[in-house]
Amino acid sequence: SSGINAEYGDHVMGSKVSQAGILQRAADYIREEESRNKELDAEIVMIASRIDQRKQQIAEHQRKIPENGVSAACFSSGMVEQEYRAFVEEQARISGGLMRLYATLFEPLFGSFNSMIDNTSLDSFCRSAHRWFAENCSLSKIRQLATSLITDPNLEFGPEVEEVGRTNHLQVDQEHFPQNSRLL
Repeated sequence: SSGINAEYGDHVMGSKVSQAGILQRAADYIREEESRNKELDAEIVMIASRIDQRKQQIAEHQRKIPENGVSAACFSSGMVEQEYRAFVEEQARISGGLMRLYATLFEPLFGSFNSMIDNTSLDSFCRSAHRWFAENCSLSKIRQLATSLITDPNLEFGPEVEEVGRTNHLQVDQEHFPQNSRLL
């Protein structure tokens, strides 16, 4: 009743509230709620379908893993790199040039990871992964890497990346130099 009053307000005939008006508002409110419930039910079905698809994809990928796990030979043979490149190309078709920018940024990290990680035991893996992270993933290292990529005239990522660069440049200029923003 309070939801109905809040949504429709009280209509007063003289000093009494019209019972027919209250019933009409209640019926309208119930229809709206039923409509919202149907929309939510449809969304739940859609999300459940997506979850089922993801579960099937996970199961498919798990079936591809050998019973004894993946041998270290796969890593040295370049199989991981091939899979990575195929993934990048697929995502670039979907999302445009930004994926190529990210992939180009991660390539040196990927290479250094492969050369530094020791997977002979869990302990050596953890130690080498921590060492790799400390040496390669500091904010200053990532900035240096990103700056070198952005300023490399030989790399071309497409109009999406150029637009992001222009937008970010304008935002920084307007934020730090508001007196010049009218000139941009």
